[in-house]
Amino acid sequence: MQIAGLDITQVVQVVITLAVTYIIARMVARTLFKIFEKTPFPESIEKGILRISKYVVYIVGVFVVISLLGVDLTSVILALGAFSIAISFAVRDITQNFVSGILVQTDRAFKVGDEIKVQAFEGRVVKLSIRTTIIETKEGDTVSIPNSIFIKNPVIKKKLTSDNV
Repeated sequence: MQIAGLDITQVVQVVITLAVTYIIARMVARTLFKIFEKTPFPESIEKGILRISKYVVYIVGVFVVISLLGVDLTSVILALGAFSIAISFAVRDITQNFVSGILVQTDRAFKVGDEIKVQAFEGRVVKLSIRTTIIETKEGDTVSIPNSIFIKNPVIKKKLTSDNV
């Protein structure tokens, strides 16, 4: 059935698909939120995972809508596969530092304020983030260390003494 050049059945299918996609994204987010209540992950990591999971559901929903509109997705999926391989090589270090950041923060081997030494870097931890850890040296310099260094190398946590309190 068509009205003003639009296939009403197709429009209804698209609207229902978008609504179902939205509901599924909310259900996934709610389920992950309940799971994260029982895990020691930092809040920033949890928010990132929730955001990514919603985007994945939305992307799948968009692909379903495109398919409902009669577009052949074979070439699109093949192109996205090749594109994802190229992107994975390009963001390999970022991904490695992100995963290392999760491990560093969940291991809790050190925290903000601790004096640490790793490789040639030595100083007080001033910030822990997903990608890097920032330390301040005794000279007052700020050093941003990729978190992958903490996974691949031993970290020395200095004991607190009256000199560094």
